[in-house]
Amino acid sequence: MGAVSFGWRLGFLGVVFVSLLSLLSLRMWQLQVTEGEIYEDRAENNQIAFASTPAPRGEIRDANGVLLAGTRPALAAIVDGQVLLDEDEESLVPRLTAFTGMASADVQVFLDNAQQRGARLPIVTELTEEQALFLVEHGEDFPGVTVEPQPIRIYPEGELASDVVGYIGKPQEDDIEAGALSTDLLGRAGLERQYDAELQGTPGTIKYVLNARRKFQSLIGEDPPEAGSTLKLTIDADLQRVLSDQLADGLELSRKLYHADCTPGEEGDPLCPVRAAGIVMDPRTGAVLAMASVPTYDPNIFVGGITQEQLDALPEAVFNNFVIQGQYAPASTFKAVTYFTAFEEGIPPASASSLEETIDCSATLRAPFIGDESQQVWNNWTGRDDGPQNIHRAFMRSCNVYFWEIALRIWDEHKNTDDENLLQNWAYQLGFGAPTGIDLPFERQGIIPDRALFELWADELDQRLSADRLELASPWLGGDLLQAAVGQGAVTVTPLQLANAYAAMVNGGTLWEPYVVDRIEDSDGNLVEAHEPTAIRQLDVDPTTVLFFRRDLQAVVNGAGGTAAGAFADFGDNVEQVGGKTGTAEVIKATETQAGVDTALFVGVAPMQSPRYVVVIVIERGGSGGRVAAPTAKPILQYLLNGPAAMTPIVVGEETD
Repeated sequence: MGAVSFGWRLGFLGVVFVSLLSLLSLRMWQLQVTEGEIYEDRAENNQIAFASTPAPRGEIRDANGVLLAGTRPALAAIVDGQVLLDEDEESLVPRLTAFTGMASADVQVFLDNAQQRGARLPIVTELTEEQALFLVEHGEDFPGVTVEPQPIRIYPEGELASDVVGYIGKPQEDDIEAGALSTDLLGRAGLERQYDAELQGTPGTIKYVLNARRKFQSLIGEDPPEAGSTLKLTIDADLQRVLSDQLADGLELSRKLYHADCTPGEEGDPLCPVRAAGIVMDPRTGAVLAMASVPTYDPNIFVGGITQEQLDALPEAVFNNFVIQGQYAPASTFKAVTYFTAFEEGIPPASASSLEETIDCSATLRAPFIGDESQQVWNNWTGRDDGPQNIHRAFMRSCNVYFWEIALRIWDEHKNTDDENLLQNWAYQLGFGAPTGIDLPFERQGIIPDRALFELWADELDQRLSADRLELASPWLGGDLLQAAVGQGAVTVTPLQLANAYAAMVNGGTLWEPYVVDRIEDSDGNLVEAHEPTAIRQLDVDPTTVLFFRRDLQAVVNGAGGTAAGAFADFGDNVEQVGGKTGTAEVIKATETQAGVDTALFVGVAPMQSPRYVVVIVIERGGSGGRVAAPTAKPILQYLLNGPAAMTPIVVGEETD
């Protein structure tokens, strides 16, 4: 009985096993033959998609590690044009309109753009926590929209050094033609622009599968983004703040002294001081320690996109860095070039036999220039006879007559010869009339005028030449050379060029290529590139000329009658280690009904025994160099030599050239 029962059960199991095997075989046949075409079609309709994830932009730090530009994490609402379906747009447009506050037409254009390009575009670049949570919880109502992390550019110090750091913005048409995406953020000014490639970093990539309805199916792989390189600057943030503050104070001082009723920012008011520019440079290397143009802007306003209202509220030309783009008549600060020309070429004034011989620094100079025996009268800045002066005292007192006479001798002895341009050639050797090559964009080169340039202007009917000039055999006159010798007429320079030239004159003749980036590091802090100071040229200068020049700069600040002595009277310790040169550039000539307008300049050097700092201050329409620009430089030099505790408020200096 037991054996029969066991055999029956075994037979039953065999039948069941065979039945199951038959059913399985039948199903496999059905999958492979009957439904194979269906699954093959589905597999073919699955898509592999790629998404780019933004890289954190590289940092910009000052010489001591202070963060000037960096990134912070944020959540963005991303519309994925690869996932978004046409039939989803009808319901998505009103929801995104309500969510973003954008006009519905703008939302429609945005979605169409994302779809047509198959791109992933941020419709909201920075979400609040509540917004992000809402999108996540209502994801089914926002097809094709995801919440994703992305880096946001920040400028922790705001306006500080913004002219150097620059800002970022959306690509323009030429950028897109060159291959940029409309979603990219590119450097638009300053270091952000100059070093955009290094700061950009490498975007990451996400690889994923979409089904036939372009719905996300699965993640295949991910390459994380790589942050951009870090720029370590020569700029010192503390010194930068001192420079910016003093420029603002100098502007305010000039308004109180000359144009108390003007409104700052009124670009149309020819009397109102509206801008100031300054730089501190190391003459031993060309490193820029501080650079500021006032007024300036906060680059943070560009991060999320600037409105037209915000743009209109900014002062005109605020985005220009006037240290490298402002082209000013250097006035008497340019007498240093004439000084070097006189010593190195052995050219005394027309009425002297040597540079050590004194001539009378009279109130006026009369000389025939055009060749028709007509007399032009040239007035010294003092308006009176200033006594006998050799080149040293003439530099300290900024005697126009002395330097005019040096130019007059060049004109009389070398007119229409190869040596006619002795002064201009020294200006070129000292870096004027050409870009310095600093690692910042949009640098201007200024003008060093000569006969060839004026004749070119005449050929082009340039409006910088008066009509009567065009009637002459040559529009270049002796008076133009005399004007150039004192930094007036057609001469224009940038504050950077002025600083660089003085650096060469006090360091023994090395004209450096200025720079603001000291080193580049990768995101892990490894050195990528270190800047090596680069000499543009080495001038063949007599060491005695350099020695005399330093001593005479020192006398301008410390000597009795020096044009900057009044401004530095309360300097305190180490004033004897300070030298400089004032300048007052005529912008609008005084008339019987209107006061003249001058731009104030000062170049300071310290310490005189072994110069480490060159400071240039320019205050547009600011008045006298001795009265405004030199006092503005004083606290900066106090800071450099004696520390922040030694700084004293700006005190009005003397009304000197």
